[in-house]
Amino acid sequence: MTRIICLLFIVLAVGCTNNDINKKFDCSTSDLTIELASKTNTTSCNSVNGKISVGAKGGKQPYSFSLNGGVGQTGGDFLNLGAGSYSVIVTDANECKVTSVVIDISAPDSNLNATAVAVRNNQCTNPNGSITVTASGGNTPYSFQFGTAGFTSSNVFNNVKQGTYNLIVKDATDCQKIIAVTVPRENTNTSYLNTVKPILDVSCNLASCHLGGSRDLTDFQRLKNLAASVKSRTANKSMPPSGSSQLTQSQIDLIGCWVDDGALNN
Repeated sequence: MTRIICLLFIVLAVGCTNNDINKKFDCSTSDLTIELASKTNTTSCNSVNGKISVGAKGGKQPYSFSLNGGVGQTGGDFLNLGAGSYSVIVTDANECKVTSVVIDISAPDSNLNATAVAVRNNQCTNPNGSITVTASGGNTPYSFQFGTAGFTSSNVFNNVKQGTYNLIVKDATDCQKIIAVTVPRENTNTSYLNTVKPILDVSCNLASCHLGGSRDLTDFQRLKNLAASVKSRTANKSMPPSGSSQLTQSQIDLIGCWVDDGALNN
């Protein structure tokens, strides 16, 4: 009987140790850098054969590269690009990030251009940001594409969440120009006491893991110090651990908004 109790204690101890929240690396001390190796312009205004190649140094490998806020990839080569403006973000194993300067892929037979103005988003689960695009050059009329939707004559896009997006402008001769637009965020006023704490109390502040001792997230100052890791681990669904009460996407978003607002005791 004693032996069984000891084995059970070991299993519980290991389980909680594996679910500890590690302190986030201080990226201000990182030497991570990114540099453009080469670029190739498109052969015509409606071709998608441009290329960008970047490299990274320093930081901690492995690296992940993303183009204009897109999905990350292990290599720094991006193919099949249309004419437009691009930036590459490199993320290392410490989750430190560096962004390249804007890289312009041009087309030899078009002067089509576009600019955009973004309005900040200040809501967490009901985005209210917007983007207004202005096209010039090329041949009118213009059409516009946002995300995976089709082309439209409207140059205004509403109900946009904060983030970086690719927009495509097309003129009457099917020449295209891609621009990356960032919708900034404002404070969403997500409440710790009324919104985040109830989520943590039900799903995270449990005796088996984050209640008591050095892992006690009911201690607000400890939670605030670990806020970035809480956001990261709830987002990648490693917290709460498998088998526990899982968070909905809305709950994950609310925790992330609270952290991005400054993890306030509000």
